[in-house]
Amino acid sequence: MQNNGELMRKIGYIISFIFTIVLCSCSTGKKSLTREDEIALDMQQRKFNYFFLEGVRQKQLNNHDAAFDLYRKALSADTANAQVRYELANYYLRLGRPVVALDYLERAYNKDKKNFWYAMTLAGLYQNLNRDEDAVNIYRSMADIYPGKPEINYALSDAYSKTGEYRSAIDALNLLEENIGMMQEISIEKFKNYYALEEPDSAFMEIRNLISNYPTLIEYKILLGDLYLNMGMLEEANAAYEEAMKDEPDNAYLLLSRSDYFNRIGDIAASNALLTSALTNEKLDVQTKEKLLTNYLQTLIQKKESLEHGDSLFTIVIEQHPQEPSLKDLYSELLIFTDRPELAREQISYAVDLNPNEKKYWLRLIGLDINDKKYDNVIKETNRAMEYLPSLPELYLYQGVAYSLQNKSDEALKVYKEGIDKIEKNNVKMISVFWGQIGDIYHKKGNIPEAYFAYDEALKYDDKNISVLNNYSYFLSLDKSDLSKAERMAAQAVKVEPDNATFLDTYAWIFFQQGNYSLAKFYIESALEKEIEENAEMLDHYGDILFKLGEEEKALEQWEKAYDVAKDEKDSNVDLKLIKKKIANKKYYEK
Repeated sequence: MQNNGELMRKIGYIISFIFTIVLCSCSTGKKSLTREDEIALDMQQRKFNYFFLEGVRQKQLNNHDAAFDLYRKALSADTANAQVRYELANYYLRLGRPVVALDYLERAYNKDKKNFWYAMTLAGLYQNLNRDEDAVNIYRSMADIYPGKPEINYALSDAYSKTGEYRSAIDALNLLEENIGMMQEISIEKFKNYYALEEPDSAFMEIRNLISNYPTLIEYKILLGDLYLNMGMLEEANAAYEEAMKDEPDNAYLLLSRSDYFNRIGDIAASNALLTSALTNEKLDVQTKEKLLTNYLQTLIQKKESLEHGDSLFTIVIEQHPQEPSLKDLYSELLIFTDRPELAREQISYAVDLNPNEKKYWLRLIGLDINDKKYDNVIKETNRAMEYLPSLPELYLYQGVAYSLQNKSDEALKVYKEGIDKIEKNNVKMISVFWGQIGDIYHKKGNIPEAYFAYDEALKYDDKNISVLNNYSYFLSLDKSDLSKAERMAAQAVKVEPDNATFLDTYAWIFFQQGNYSLAKFYIESALEKEIEENAEMLDHYGDILFKLGEEEKALEQWEKAYDVAKDEKDSNVDLKLIKKKIANKKYYEK
């Protein structure tokens, strides 16, 4: 059965068409048009009517691709038609293109400012785009045109609240209340606005009115206590909670509020006991439990206390809801924070098995494997995940990284090229990341032209990809080619992350290759200052720069440090033989 709004829209379409046909038939009497003009206009109108009505039919059949295409053809036949612009706007909203939808809606609304649906949809979109002042203007206009429609005043009050015009929001709600009588939703909204205005007496009045009118609903008694608690009126809060306990002492939300109360007065044991009672309460839905556990977990992480109680809470709730993967995922966060990766992996593996179509579970599991350098596991898990989420580009990215870290360059390259085809065209940053990884692989294989082509492609999609800017500029400096381009790219990377030691080292080395040894020294010293652990490559660079500045003894010290550090580095980028030669002869040699 169609709702009234949809029915009214369709009646509106029919009336509009009849009106258009009448106008068209009347226009034949105009002497200013030639017979050929009349025929052309008639054909154009017939064309529009066919495309639009067929679009409406396809939409009713849920053939939305066909309807969208037909509406666009209708618009080409009549570019000024507001109805078809409205329909297209709704499709662009569904496609996640609000800016395009906005243009269509604004044109439709400006064509017919009394149309309820055009106005309300446009105002709603303005709110979604944080243009609340524009939304307010439309709602005010509609309230004048349709004073009997309560939803307009409700929407107007919401828009006023978002712009901080709380008094105007209350006025709109009062008008709504006059028209339709007292409603819980209206009183709650008035309470929120009075509270925002810091008018506690009026806020309390709204809550007491709700308690008086709905005496069997414990929620408002709890809300009264919560309001007292937020105001710091602890005795009054406790009294309100005790009053609520007479009705339903085991109410989960009451237990939570009282837990907060005892926490405020410093009785942590009582607070934790009540929280446990609330979370194990069978009347509390699992979604609320998850939210509470999320908030509690954040508190634990911030305070770094009562972590043992967190373990016991999760254990109890998970035992109550063993088939809820989100709870296991949440517990894995606590386990990761407390440095128990194996237990975290166990919990997130359960979540994956329970819901293998949820990408965040897979990504957390794979992330744990990457952190533990279990690259075989990464490859195995990403292959499993691809069976359920074959179009998720992150899976190809992580698998490519795992292959690359195992020095399996050909396999990594193959995965990256497969993955890049899975990325939506508008996800330019992700495309850039893939091209950057492809560039790194080609450079590792010694295929410099392909590497530089890939880096250029990466920057074409995202010219602020700092990883590519750094790597590309560094490799150019090593090749001593296009140093001005290398300097520009390195400068961009340093500008974005001025404390990144790797980026500062790259910038220093480019200046070294340009012969600007003073600037090179400034940036290499900045890099060494920012680097947490001693880095052989940076120390080696520092020695080379000092030598060129005539500080041979200091250069020798840095080369010796670089050699000592490099001996202990598993994957050192420096040439130990070359450093040894520099130390032995106390002389700089080019790489």
